[in-house]
Amino acid sequence: MTIDTERGRLVAAPAVHAAERSNDRKTAIAERHWVPGEVGIWALIFTDLGVFTVYFIDIMLQWRQHPDLFARGHAAVSLSAGILNTFFLLTASLCVALGVQTLREGKVDPAQRLFVGAGLAGVAFIVNKYFEWSAKLDHGHTPLTDNFFQLYFIITGIHLLHVCIAMTLLRFMRRKAAQVVGEPTPDQSRFVENCATYWHMVDLLWLGILALFYLMG
Repeated sequence: MTIDTERGRLVAAPAVHAAERSNDRKTAIAERHWVPGEVGIWALIFTDLGVFTVYFIDIMLQWRQHPDLFARGHAAVSLSAGILNTFFLLTASLCVALGVQTLREGKVDPAQRLFVGAGLAGVAFIVNKYFEWSAKLDHGHTPLTDNFFQLYFIITGIHLLHVCIAMTLLRFMRRKAAQVVGEPTPDQSRFVENCATYWHMVDLLWLGILALFYLMG
């Protein structure tokens, strides 16, 4: 127990320490000194980015070795589908970022709506990816066609798996937001920030895929 000198009463020490940590967090966020998420999520993200970097380097090396094959493959990829998917993912990331900020301010209902909006944009990405892949298969382009399409289906397929994981996390984010009363606790904030950070990583990976498979020619 500790004494609240301003009000002249006893206050439970854990409650005081929790309040201090919450105030420190708010101050850090306000001053832009706060790094969202935890060490574990950043370790996962950097590991994932490292793996994809190896894939991207392999793509560039194979492109250099087989320029004609990759040029034909690139010509068969739909740039409009890639741009549309980029729009969906960036829209989802914007909703996630705004949702996290809104939740920090204790606005639970708007935050939940923003997370739902991010989920809808994610669903649109998955649907568009289905039609994109279907068009490739209808034209006889499969993972067995050549090195370009093998890499295309593998890399975009792994990324699609990441999108599905991020969609699942969005659902948990919405549930966590529904538990907030007033302002979120540090634990609630960290959970939402971890999930949001993962989503933004998925967006970053897509920008690399967009550059290599849709924009380079």
